Amino acid sequence: MKKLAVVFFLMIMVSCAFAQQRPVMSTYMFNGLALNPAYAGSLNILSASFIHRKQWINVDGAPRSNVLSVHSSFYGNQIGLGLQAAEDVIGVHKESSMYISGAYKIKTSAGILAMGLSGGFDNRRSNFEELNLLREDDELLSGTPTRFTPNFGTGIYFANPRMYAGVSVPFILENTLYEVQAEDGTTTEGRESRYYYATGGVIFDINPNVKFSPSALFRYQEQSRVGWDLNATVIFDGIAYAGVSYRSGDALVFLTQLILNENFRIGYAYDATVNALANESRGTHEIMLNYRVKLRNYKKDPQCPVYF
Repeated sequence: MKKLAVVFFLMIMVSCAFAQQRPVMSTYMFNGLALNPAYAGSLNILSASFIHRKQWINVDGAPRSNVLSVHSSFYGNQIGLGLQAAEDVIGVHKESSMYISGAYKIKTSAGILAMGLSGGFDNRRSNFEELNLLREDDELLSGTPTRFTPNFGTGIYFANPRMYAGVSVPFILENTLYEVQAEDGTTTEGRESRYYYATGGVIFDINPNVKFSPSALFRYQEQSRVGWDLNATVIFDGIAYAGVSYRSGDALVFLTQLILNENFRIGYAYDATVNALANESRGTHEIMLNYRVKLRNYKKDPQCPVYF
């Protein structure tokens, strides 16, 4: 590993003394299951998405993520079920996770209100043997420790064809990630930190062929400051999406989505780094592939979302 990887590792270890960071996707408005279990089945069809994110190009040891999510509705659009599997790699750390989500939906005259639960696990492995250490006897940087931790989450989600809003806590348990006791008796501990998300977006008609969709994501991690994403997207003929986002203190994001046909759509986001890494990084690339299909028991629901 190069020196930059060691620097990133040390930065992560410092932050993990209080909290485990979770990756942030720039295409969050197209894949709500990553943030809120109540989103499961919201489209009233089977939807499968794959997202690949490669962060901070040209920086050795930078994060990269792969996320696969599948969800659909059942029982006359009253129940939603979803599955999400993810792999995140940063430096010498690799984390794999799998979560199952379920949502119960209540139909109202204004839209569909869903309440969701999720449960699953994270499996983390750190290969410290890849590091060039100044002290080979450092107790914090030895071996290849592995940590398996279960977790669960909850959320609520409201949507109709013109707007959506949701609040969620997708990871409730604050699991211990590592605990090392030094020779002098002091204990170093790293724990997960609980996350809170709030999202929302609306659709405005500019003319019969063009729509404007602003959206926002607010995230709060305990013992950390509030983070936020503000997005503005223009939709042309219901087929082509073009938008720009700003992520607080991190990046200016340019994103697009193209609906190829009734079943397939593809999305792309480029994050231009605006923080201290701007001189070292060539930005972040994120690619999304989505497949949608109506199941045999499909029944059109006029309250189901169309654009998100």
